[in-house]
Amino acid sequence: MFVLLILCLLVGSLILVPLLILGLVLRLALGLVLIPFKVAGLAIRLVLGLAFGVVGLVLAGTAVLLIPLLPILFLAGGVWLIVRLSRPHPAARLA
Repeated sequence: MFVLLILCLLVGSLILVPLLILGLVLRLALGLVLIPFKVAGLAIRLVLGLAFGVVGLVLAGTAVLLIPLLPILFLAGGVWLIVRLSRPHPAARLA
């Protein structure tokens, strides 16, 4: 009975070992084929990350600079509206 067990293990290993080697070779080949795509994805992710980071910093800087100027802009807009409303409309003089 023990000899039969050893024989089954031998036959099983003769089938299993080549399949494991084949799986390893296929996995390595697929990995080598996909390396350029992984590198391209990394480069695209890096470029987009840097671009969005720079745009975010510019927008944040603009907001930081413009938010303190909002009261001045509101005052200037109010003065402009008052001056505009106080002048007579040119079309009103023609009639």
